[in-house]
Parts: sequence; C-alpha cells; structure tokens
Amino acid sequence: MNWLADRRTTVVLFGLVILMFAIMQMVFPKTLAAPLPEARVQSPVLAFEFARTPAHLDHIFGVPTDPARIAAIDRGNRIDFLFMPIYGLFVFSVFAGITQHRKRRLWLVFGVFGLVAAASDAVENLLLLHITANLSAPGDALALLAWPVWIKFGLLALASGGGALALMRSGRRVLGALCLPAPFMILPALLQPLQFGGLVAGAIGLGWLAMGLHVIMRAR
Repeated sequence: MNWLADRRTTVVLFGLVILMFAIMQMVFPKTLAAPLPEARVQSPVLAFEFARTPAHLDHIFGVPTDPARIAAIDRGNRIDFLFMPIYGLFVFSVFAGITQHRKRRLWLVFGVFGLVAAASDAVENLLLLHITANLSAPGDALALLAWPVWIKFGLLALASGGGALALMRSGRRVLGALCLPAPFMILPALLQPLQFGGLVAGAIGLGWLAMGLHVIMRAR
C-alpha cells in the first residue's frame, strides 16, 4: 500500500482521471436522440445509466434506432473500462495517504469504497452493453441496471463525505466544503434520478477535484 499512499502516485492518478474524463467527453454523444420530457438530465450517458423503461431508451437511441448512436455509446462504455480502475485507485490512493498521515486505518474504508464503486461500474457497463445489443428486448438487464448504478454513486458519494471530514480536520475547510454536496445529494438523486442524478454525478466530480487539489498542495 505504500506506493499508493505516496503523494506522487496520487497526483499522477489525479492527472489520469482528468485526462480520461476529457477523452470520455469527446467520445460519447452530446445530446439525446429526443428530449426527455420534464427531466433535467439531458446527457445521453447519464440518461442511459438512469434508464428504467424501454421508453427511456427510445429517447436516448431514437425511433427508429440510430446505429451510429449505439456505436458511439458502446465505444464510450468500452473505453470506460479503462477509466474505472484509474478513478478507483485514485480514491483509494487519496485515503491511503490520509491513513498514513493520520495513523488511523479507519480512513482506508473510504478508499475501499472507491474500489468497490469501480467494480460496480464494471457490472453496470456490462449491463449497458447487453442492453444495446438487445434494444428491442432489454429485459432483465434493464431491470437490474439500477443496482450497480446506485451502488457506484452511493459509495462515491460516501467517499466524498469522508473526504470532506478529512480535509476539514486538516484545516482545508474550503476544499472540504467542496466535497460535501455529493453525500447530501445522493438521496434526492436516488429517489428522482432523472431530476437530480446529474447533480450528484457533478458533485462527485467536484469532490474529486477538491481531493486532488489537496494532494497537489501537500506535494509542493
């Protein structure tokens, strides 16, 4: 665990997270095939993760289905398998460093949340790829999708909450405050994903930014 607790490792992983996020933004389609009525989430990526009915899929992929849109989303989801271990290790590395600094292994629990979230993300993507291969009859894959999606977001939101606590105890109150929205947003997002799911995803990203900046400041 020593190399993962090294600040230089965490900084490299943070840089890779930013790079992979930029790549993912370029790969996935930017707009839905048709707007989702009364939904704040209009990103095809998030709308697909939060899809619960065949009607939701129609808004993402179009009627008739657009093969180019399916190919783009599949390509993005396959590339996403590279992103999962990077962000999982980044979250773990942040808390490995905090554990080493504070001499309390309890902090490492939040790091494990990042690894489990990444594993759940992999299950999610396998379901998404299964759905696009069977759009006319998504069946059990669509019914099961909510489980890995909300395990992922829930654990990452809890890790952000752990980051808030650790940063505030370190005197970095502003950075700690940036980690707070994610744990507070997770319940509304779970209850109404098409309304608030995008907010919790953005809040988790904000928490990662705060944790990454904290590590960079410590490395100077």
